[in-house]
Amino acid sequence: MIKYIKANSKIITKLILNQVGAAILGITLTSAAAQSNTLFWGLSVVATLFYMILLYNAIWEEGGKERIKIDGGRAEMKPLRGLWVSLIANIPNFVLFILIFIGRTFGTKSGFGYAWAGTCYSIGHGIAIFYEGMYAGLVSTFSPFNPFGYLLIILPAVFVCTVGYIIGVNNISILGILTGKNRKKGKDLK
Repeated sequence: MIKYIKANSKIITKLILNQVGAAILGITLTSAAAQSNTLFWGLSVVATLFYMILLYNAIWEEGGKERIKIDGGRAEMKPLRGLWVSLIANIPNFVLFILIFIGRTFGTKSGFGYAWAGTCYSIGHGIAIFYEGMYAGLVSTFSPFNPFGYLLIILPAVFVCTVGYIIGVNNISILGILTGKNRKKGKDLK
């Protein structure tokens, strides 16, 4: 596993940095619209879509580079590479979910009321506000008190990375799909 992480460290780092950048954008946009719930939610959706576009572009480019290696015989096709890279890049999100889940389950008065668990929740939730800033409106609207919302927000990123890599490694463009033209081996397909 460590070998796999080292071999893919550039793209994993790129995905993590994209999340940090999108989180800063999300915090900036949603803090400007905190007074209006509709605007708060809408700007969170915009920040989330921007994050998905960043992920797609990064992983599509990686798939294109891999296609060159595959065509040259220097690599073999690994269609699930986007999935694995995304899961590794989302390890901080999984850790935040675990902290929030433990804190919500064991740290509340309706649960067991342990102080250490309340601390886990406070730390996890505080970091999640900044690290997952683009999702702020979505989490507060659909899952404000349910810790599983922090697990569900990982799924779109994993899906986009998986599909983006497959599309990139097959040398297909989303704009080509929308317009009916995709370049493959120098020719337009209709």
